[in-house]
Amino acid sequence: MTLRPLHYAGLALLCLVGILAVAQYQRATLELTETEIIETYAARYLDTHPEAKRTDCRARPTAAKATRMVVICGPEPFDAARHYEYHVGPLGGLVTQHGPADWATKSPVAPRDVT
Repeated sequence: MTLRPLHYAGLALLCLVGILAVAQYQRATLELTETEIIETYAARYLDTHPEAKRTDCRARPTAAKATRMVVICGPEPFDAARHYEYHVGPLGGLVTQHGPADWATKSPVAPRDVT
């Protein structure tokens, strides 16, 4: 089967759509700041306990490609009953959440770090 000029046009259009999709994804990633992400998950943490404070939250980068950062919320010193971790994707969406019920089987990312 030989490619005709119409096939090349379709292939070029498909490549162009792919390039535009990648550019849009990168633009959306760059528009969302780390501060906005932390504020979003800090607000979620404030709903967990009456004594929760916005200053209990901080973030750490992560080596996982599917995760942009881990937002860590909880008082110092480490309190397993009030420690939460939100693993956030590149566009700010929640990938995984770990909370008080998870610490028996999982290890916190940074249970005793200082902001």
